[in-house]
Amino acid sequence: MTKLTRRDAVGTALGAGGALLTGAPARAASHSLPSDLSQWTTADKVRALAKQQGRLDAGRVIWRTRGIIYGFRAPESPVPLVRFKGCEQQWWEPEADGSFSRYTSLLTYYTDFETDQVIRSFTNPLTGEDIALKENWSRVPEGQKISSRGVTINVIDQAFPDFYNDSSIDDVELALVDGMVSFKGKMHWPEPLVRAPYNQDNSFFASLDDLADDSKTWIPSHGAGHILMPSMPSVGMTKPELGQVIWHVEFYKIKSLDSLPEDYLSAAMSDHGSEFEVNPKSDTEPSKLTQNLKRLGYLKE
Repeated sequence: MTKLTRRDAVGTALGAGGALLTGAPARAASHSLPSDLSQWTTADKVRALAKQQGRLDAGRVIWRTRGIIYGFRAPESPVPLVRFKGCEQQWWEPEADGSFSRYTSLLTYYTDFETDQVIRSFTNPLTGEDIALKENWSRVPEGQKISSRGVTINVIDQAFPDFYNDSSIDDVELALVDGMVSFKGKMHWPEPLVRAPYNQDNSFFASLDDLADDSKTWIPSHGAGHILMPSMPSVGMTKPELGQVIWHVEFYKIKSLDSLPEDYLSAAMSDHGSEFEVNPKSDTEPSKLTQNLKRLGYLKE
């Protein structure tokens, strides 16, 4: 397993002018997608989503994330609790059938609401409780697929074989506004895994010209979303009478780790330096999701 360094990332991981997907059918024109999104074929939608989310050739993609976590107790207004920032590194692989696989490694730190600097503890303003904070380190060696079924999680497909039967790339809502394509999607989980109330919506944006330009296998993109959760013990939100937790999150597709905040990189290298830039595909330890599915009896040991 080869360790990618920050220097490698600049030159090789996210080059916007990389080689075209090997074996993919050639397009007659450089700008190949119709400007009318209703004319996009299923294959067009899969390639467009893959290009927006990641890349069309094999390589690494880096998403910078930042946001705010609120505590909410009706009818009072949401109370900001803490900020967070991080990045998700993704390793993409095009498949012969026109689908794409990706393997993800996410590392997120909580940050001070005023300064946005990484913190290891805070006082919850709703409860007055002092909370020790731990970073969210999540690696998924089982991988995900981007195909005519949209985005699917391989281990969920294994544990719940019927869950994605009705899923489609058409579940991703597309819209075109002044040359920018928006991709709006909702995160779904099997009913036994959901703690209500729960909702997650994300919207991503990319230029139609970039999506249609076959000379580019990586293109810029950004997005935002929200997550509604019934509780979140890691920030001291454990009592139902306190209401729900609402996340607001922003996503930025960046070209190298050098675009991440210095305090974040310092913490990441200190806490996870030996693994931080390593593809999780070869991890011997299963993801947290897989471990939970086994604990709950949905996957056999």
